[in-house]
Amino acid sequence: MSHTLHRIKTENRKTDDYVVLIMPARGINNENSVEIFKKYMDLLIQYDPVNMGGIAIGNMAVNTLEEMKANITPEAPMVHAVYKDRDTLIEVMKALKEADYGYSVVVSGLVDDVDCCAKKAGIQRHSVDLTLGIWGDVSKLPPESILEVTTMCGHAMISANLVSKMAEDIKKGRTTPRKAAIKLAEPCACGIFNIDKAEALLTELAEKI
Repeated sequence: MSHTLHRIKTENRKTDDYVVLIMPARGINNENSVEIFKKYMDLLIQYDPVNMGGIAIGNMAVNTLEEMKANITPEAPMVHAVYKDRDTLIEVMKALKEADYGYSVVVSGLVDDVDCCAKKAGIQRHSVDLTLGIWGDVSKLPPESILEVTTMCGHAMISANLVSKMAEDIKKGRTTPRKAAIKLAEPCACGIFNIDKAEALLTELAEKI
């Protein structure tokens, strides 16, 4: 799914952000999707995701696991979980393969990196979606250091100005990087915003002000 693809990654942060997306084929194998999504979430939570959730389900910045599971309806299109290191991702892939609950699983990250993780988990990838970057007039875009934070929400629900304000508040001691990262994660409806990575990025932004 394209909303998890367009994440800006700098050279030193290529292996700290992986999105796992799980989705049934509507009208084909989603008849018992509520219970099956709950099984997936119970599996995913065992590997300490830095965020999790889905549209109309909630995310870990504002909801508990039980609240998110209670919010799942037959109309829920998918669920997500975000992990911050390769070793954990490999273990998640192994667990998903073994569980074999029947839904499509998509992992977003750098192609070669994710492919390597899949092979270590005993999985041959089915297909690849690629992002071609940002085209057109990019002169009004915020700097890459801001985009690296905002693009972690695939539906552009996080304001660049709010990221700057959070960095300023951290600098002035009004909040902590962790609290600021959680605040930014709240509006990300899919739960794919990497809270741990945002905490580190906000710390760096505050130091540069």
